[in-house]
Amino acid sequence: MKFVKAVAVLIGTVVGAGIFGLPYVIAQVGFMVGLGYLCLFAAIFLIVNLCYGELILRTRGNLEMPGFAKKYLGSWGKLLITLSLMIGIYGAMVAYTIGVGGFLKELLGGSQILWSIVFWGIASFIIYKGVGIVSSIETFMAIALIFVVLFIVSLAFPFINNENLEFIDLSKIFLPYGVILFAFGGASAVPTMRRILKNQEEKLKLAIILGSTIPLLIYIIFSFAVVGVTGIFTTETAILGLGQAINGGILLIGGIFGVLAMTTSFLALGHILRELWHRDYNFPLLPAWVITVTIPLFLFIGGLKSFVKVLGISGGILSGVQGVVLLLAYYKSKKLGTRIPEFKIFLPKFLSYIFYVLFIIGIIYQIINI
Repeated sequence: MKFVKAVAVLIGTVVGAGIFGLPYVIAQVGFMVGLGYLCLFAAIFLIVNLCYGELILRTRGNLEMPGFAKKYLGSWGKLLITLSLMIGIYGAMVAYTIGVGGFLKELLGGSQILWSIVFWGIASFIIYKGVGIVSSIETFMAIALIFVVLFIVSLAFPFINNENLEFIDLSKIFLPYGVILFAFGGASAVPTMRRILKNQEEKLKLAIILGSTIPLLIYIIFSFAVVGVTGIFTTETAILGLGQAINGGILLIGGIFGVLAMTTSFLALGHILRELWHRDYNFPLLPAWVITVTIPLFLFIGGLKSFVKVLGISGGILSGVQGVVLLLAYYKSKKLGTRIPEFKIFLPKFLSYIFYVLFIIGIIYQIINI
């Protein structure tokens, strides 16, 4: 059960609002090009997550990402990671608050703002209860997500047009970059996975592989169905256009799917941020929780309502900075680590340089778009 929870935490962190933007950007460049993008970045993020897992297992102590960065890279590494985490996680939590409120409005009626605040309150309470309840809920949520995706695909399959899947437009080749970076970002969940697998650390490698691979399969199947049905007319939130093309009933399924996906990510990221304030900056648990959950609410109430822009900033900056810093720290940990890890991987330096370039391109592209 611990192993399942550990896998579910990574899946729940990775699969969130990004899945709704994937079909749109993939439809703009073509499904086959998008498929190549998905497989490339899934492989890169799997390697980064495994490197991070080895780094964690080489280190004594219970730290979060900024703590590991400081230990192996110094204060500048911790500063970069902290800033990127705060921008990325707070931004994502705001986006999930907006997104869940929108879906609940479509499903139940009423005020989107009210539903967003209700969601925020319930999710914040769950984060307060700690990793046990978060990982238990995510176990259910992550499994439910898979079944919902398969159900949506089964409804869409008879309406798939092969011509929509054959379309290619290389003039928009960089368009998917930011959304895909956001969609695969989940390394911040690995320390939580290790804590869940306490005394079973040898299972962490397989948990990371499964937790990184299952989202890829979900993304491919979902994008195949949506792009196959709506093609170049795929909407930015995917579900709306799919419902219009097939029938309004799919909006119900899509709405439930949206609430599940964003809730799992909100819980996982909120817990990670609470642990960051508590473990790395020595805040008592209650103040750490208050800082974690109130800032997204203030940003939302204060007028931050642009769902797409928030996701773009979060994905491009968070995943790009994390990828570069974690790989640099990984190589340092091989020399400075204080314990023997339960698994080791080999990443040639030339390959890591390619990864650095790809991550930096993502950061620059997002900054230009901003």
